[in-house]
Amino acid sequence: MKLRAFALPLLILYPLYAGVMFSKQEQILFPASSDKHYPLNVPQPENGKLVEIPASFGKVRAFYQPAAGPVILYTHGNFECIQDSFSLVRPLVNAGVGVLQVEFPGFCGADADPSFKNIVEAENLAYDWLAQQAEVDKSRIVAMGYSIGGGAASELTRHRSVRALILLSTYSSLEDMAHRFMLPGFLVRYPFDNIARVREYNGPVFFEHGKHDQVIPFALGQKLAQSKPGSEFVALDCGHDTCHFDQTLFIERVPAWLAKNGVMASRKSWPEMVSIPTSESQTHE
Repeated sequence: MKLRAFALPLLILYPLYAGVMFSKQEQILFPASSDKHYPLNVPQPENGKLVEIPASFGKVRAFYQPAAGPVILYTHGNFECIQDSFSLVRPLVNAGVGVLQVEFPGFCGADADPSFKNIVEAENLAYDWLAQQAEVDKSRIVAMGYSIGGGAASELTRHRSVRALILLSTYSSLEDMAHRFMLPGFLVRYPFDNIARVREYNGPVFFEHGKHDQVIPFALGQKLAQSKPGSEFVALDCGHDTCHFDQTLFIERVPAWLAKNGVMASRKSWPEMVSIPTSESQTHE
């Protein structure tokens, strides 16, 4: 009798819960999106430029900071805008790595909404624009994504030629994330399967993940890295949004890893930089 009293409300409430999670999926995954669209009106780095690329849904918004070496196409997390990363990526530019920051559709005034189709189109068009720039060596375009943006970066490798892939605090798949909330995988409308993408990808992959991440568990970052033999995985003593990539990763580890994999020149030609060691590193074989 007690079991029945417990099971009946569960049978009623679970479908409601699953239905809400399915119908509100876009808002849950991309909370910074809005149906209000407006120009980017914030202070911008002097050495960079705002890029607006025609798309089927309007325009892709991005910001480009050029440099003499390879170029990273960067996709941020789901509570951010590209302007939040202007200073974050500056150490990369100082180290000779150009950066094109791509805005999610519907974020912070950008056109459209962050559907899977629109995100993929935005990433592909941003890559195509970058590859057409006179100063860019298209054989040295690198995809990098943080958090939810890691899914967009991984998906780009399926559609365009990417020299290297960098995934920061990224999940193994959104299906795995759904299972954390006791939801079946078939409810996921965003088929970001990062394990499948990195397994298919032939280039070098670099992972970093905070050991105290409460948003995307460290175990999912480990699972993702372990799916790619020969990849490099760095475990950080931080959480999801407290890893200070600008002070550590972007100053030292990314340029060093790109040099190690032949994507950019060796350290002797870099500007003077300060390394702040805060991590444990290992290579998965």
